[in-house]
Amino acid sequence: MTQREKIVDHVSQMILSLGVKSVRMDDVANSLGMSKRTLYEMFADKEELLFESIVYLMECRQQNLSEQMRGCDNMLEVLLYSVRIFTSTTNIDDTAKRLTTNLRKFYPTVLERVQRVHTEKGLAGLQYALDRCLAEGYLDPNVDVELMAQLFFSSTGIFMTDSNVVLPDGITRDEAFGAMVVNFLRGLSTVKGLQVIDDILAREPRPKTLKERRAEANAENN
Repeated sequence: MTQREKIVDHVSQMILSLGVKSVRMDDVANSLGMSKRTLYEMFADKEELLFESIVYLMECRQQNLSEQMRGCDNMLEVLLYSVRIFTSTTNIDDTAKRLTTNLRKFYPTVLERVQRVHTEKGLAGLQYALDRCLAEGYLDPNVDVELMAQLFFSSTGIFMTDSNVVLPDGITRDEAFGAMVVNFLRGLSTVKGLQVIDDILAREPRPKTLKERRAEANAENN
């Protein structure tokens, strides 16, 4: 690991524990045993250091996710389980939301750059995964993978970040997102792909329907 990489790794941990607003260049230099001048010779300013550190955090999270997916048999299974992990990591999700809120308030330029990288990497990753699914025979050969990837990524991005999106009572945003992904993949799948999806869903508890949730709520209130 180079000195620059060590600094980025160190600052990424400071961001997680302290938040972006509390990361000061003086503290970074002191904690690493270097002069602030040396730090500024490597990074133009604090925003550049924050940007690189946050992108590093994103890459670490993706690497961790990839490690958890090693036992999957095919790319369609990888997609489904990655969604399950994403929607079950509440602490990570809360941290990401706080980070986004603080960046929007204190470092909007950094947030814009981070979101651009996130979109580019996320879209490229989704298109790669769908291309693999297509090559493996799990998606309809008539599917326009590039178009579907872009439509899905843009629509779910709005869904997950727009606070004005109204959900039914008792349904969390993560639950709704998971349902959207499953139905998106089912709509693109061949019979072979549908079998994979159904086999995976059969291993998990069936989510309660809105009707079942309303019935339980009414029973509790009566």
